[in-house]
Amino acid sequence: MKKTYLLIMMLVGLAFTGCEPMEDIHEEIDAQLDNVEGNIDYTLTEDDYEDILDFNYPNFSSEDEAKELIPIVLAENFPALGKGSSVKVVYHLYAPIRVEDYTLANDDYPGSENYFSASSQVSTFLEQKFDTAEEGSYVEATYNVVATDIPYEFSDDDFDIVEDKLADTYADAAESAARYNNFDRREDKDAYWSDEMIFEAIDAVLSENVDGVTGQLYEVTYDVYTGSPGSETKTVRFDGNNFVEFQTTPEGETYVLTESDIELIISDLGDVDGFGSSVSNLDNYGNFNRQSGGSTYWSDAMLATAFETVLQTNFPDAEDGKVYEVEYEYYQGGYYSGTLTLIKNGDSYEIATSVSTIEETKTYAYTNGSWNMPLTLKGEDYSEMGQSYPNFSDQDEAMYKIAIWLEMMFPYAEEGDFAAVAYDFYRSGQGVSTRYANFIFKDGSFSDIPSVIEQTLSFGNNGSEWVPDNTIKYTLSGDDYQFIAAELASEYPGPTDSMARYSNFEKRGNSSSWDDDMILEAMNILLDEIAPNAEVGQKYLITYAVYNGTNTTGEIYVIKDANGDWVLYEV
Repeated sequence: MKKTYLLIMMLVGLAFTGCEPMEDIHEEIDAQLDNVEGNIDYTLTEDDYEDILDFNYPNFSSEDEAKELIPIVLAENFPALGKGSSVKVVYHLYAPIRVEDYTLANDDYPGSENYFSASSQVSTFLEQKFDTAEEGSYVEATYNVVATDIPYEFSDDDFDIVEDKLADTYADAAESAARYNNFDRREDKDAYWSDEMIFEAIDAVLSENVDGVTGQLYEVTYDVYTGSPGSETKTVRFDGNNFVEFQTTPEGETYVLTESDIELIISDLGDVDGFGSSVSNLDNYGNFNRQSGGSTYWSDAMLATAFETVLQTNFPDAEDGKVYEVEYEYYQGGYYSGTLTLIKNGDSYEIATSVSTIEETKTYAYTNGSWNMPLTLKGEDYSEMGQSYPNFSDQDEAMYKIAIWLEMMFPYAEEGDFAAVAYDFYRSGQGVSTRYANFIFKDGSFSDIPSVIEQTLSFGNNGSEWVPDNTIKYTLSGDDYQFIAAELASEYPGPTDSMARYSNFEKRGNSSSWDDDMILEAMNILLDEIAPNAEVGQKYLITYAVYNGTNTTGEIYVIKDANGDWVLYEV
């Protein structure tokens, strides 16, 4: 309406200025029409993506991309809108599942050993670490795990490698190995292979054929000749440079610490340098503090010293090489039972290492109330779905076929069951990558939770170009809750105590509850800490965990005002 009124007035003015050159009049009209101030809502169309932006897909791959390119669409579609105008834009965003990376620290592990011995321990840890995770959340966890033996059998070609690599060192033995494809184990022969020599040969072969992972174990089988044909097996470990002999420790005798053992440790070590605070804590609580960083922490070496005192007292006649698995109670954010294996070496005991660990990185998904690895499509699955290659290249087709596959996999699925799936996807120019999708069983069938979602961004015209809103989206972490609780502990003891314990805002109307004013105060304290140099006008959309009888989330939208305070921002 405003544009029409301006045009009518310009034409009326033209009737009374007939002598003014028409060219000047047109320029004046264009100038007026090119500076209209307006506030509109607009949803991007497929033509906007394809014709203006030259996209093959009607969506953006990130919010940053949308902020960068939507101004091009606005300039093309709304050339008349000028300074002071604003447009609220609805666009489509390809939002694949976001996988959070997490690498475990030493004190993340539940026992005295800094590794997991079973996948179930990983799931238990994730449940404790990400206790407010929502259905369909993903974490890529990096952790240490007990290495399992990978079998490796020497081939004829491997014995040729032995000759190539070791002929200069063991001429007769290497020549014999290549000729007969075995190791001669007869000590009276020139071609004799000792254990030490065989370990060198294994290192030469595996270094040629295997990409070693530090800590990985290999169970190597090879043919030997002792006067008659036979075979042997040795276990080696890759130490980061070479494949070396892995020394296994025999199983030990279990010994459970008693109250008298605890008293003995307190008596013997209370005055020893470096043990005072730890022993006092043991005396007070009757268990060993395994939370690292504090003055009362018991390290593995300290535990070994304490347990040696007990074993020397209780088993004074133990033979050299005797192994004891000492079971003890400890505290590490909770109360646990752990073991430390000690082996007698001469007159003392030392920690026995009977396992080798490797670093492993795997993705876990939170579905149906627990953390597990997502279902992963295999080569034969793609074939059964009619795919020419072990991947998909069309997203809609992938979701359609995977849904059918899930229904065949879980014929007795119940309403609301959740499934997380990993699959390979090919995109021109980018190759094959792993993608993740979430499905829910509803109304008798599985359907995917869309990865293309509608999002909204606001843009303003500054007189020369369209610029995006500056809102920063922030989700509170565990450390944030602890910081807020500490800062407001004296003012709100009940609510902050609950927050420190559960990492959320209690909203059930009890003595631990937070009201809206208290939450705004908490966010002011937090933002002053994490964004002390934020400019006036900076906006934050903050998501935080809420407990109102169930685990959910809340949002607060704030802007920094001229006084430096963070105040509620009305959209």
